[in-house]
Amino acid sequence: MTLPHDMICLPWWRQPSFAMVVVLAISLALYPFADVAKWLHQLVQLMDIVAVLMVVRVLRHSPVIFQSGWIISLPLMAAQIAFMIAPKSSAIALVLHALQVVFHGFAALALMSYVLRDYVITLDELFAIAAVYILLALMWASAYAAVLQLDASAIFINPTNNAKGYVSFADLVYYSMTTLTSTGFGEITPVSPAARALTLLQQWLGVMFVAIVIARLTSLYRPVANDP
Repeated sequence: MTLPHDMICLPWWRQPSFAMVVVLAISLALYPFADVAKWLHQLVQLMDIVAVLMVVRVLRHSPVIFQSGWIISLPLMAAQIAFMIAPKSSAIALVLHALQVVFHGFAALALMSYVLRDYVITLDELFAIAAVYILLALMWASAYAAVLQLDASAIFINPTNNAKGYVSFADLVYYSMTTLTSTGFGEITPVSPAARALTLLQQWLGVMFVAIVIARLTSLYRPVANDP
């Protein structure tokens, strides 16, 4: 399915995927502050819900994917609300992280299908690629969180960098992004076999995504003649 010509010719700030990238980026940037105060933690959770809604909105390029996105996102938002009410429930946390893995993985694949549907890469599709990268980081953070729920010693943080004395989801988002980008500062370490397996897979995916997908898509980009 091809976007209407008037949508293709929209300025960059009015592209449908641009707002989604902004919401995801703001949500990502807020995570390091989530452990500072309870209201900041709740704000991050609300931003997560907004991000989910924005992602589903962008997936409307395909009716089937759009409907599937709503089917997957509704239980996720319900779990997020339940976790806001009962943040100490390990059962709710495990369900929430599992649903986040499913939704973020689905959204990343759906956006990639949107990007790869033809041989013309539009500006909106480039914004979608940026969103996919953030979604992959959040997906893996949720996977790490699920592993941590099952094994509290699965991931270790150097005590010098862990004044609060526990591994939070904000820590896992930070660790996930540094792993995906192959930065690897080293203060957070996977200990259990499951955590190390996830880390290896994410490192591989991060390298492959940058080396193949981004390179291929940007090489296909052709500015539209009427682009402002």
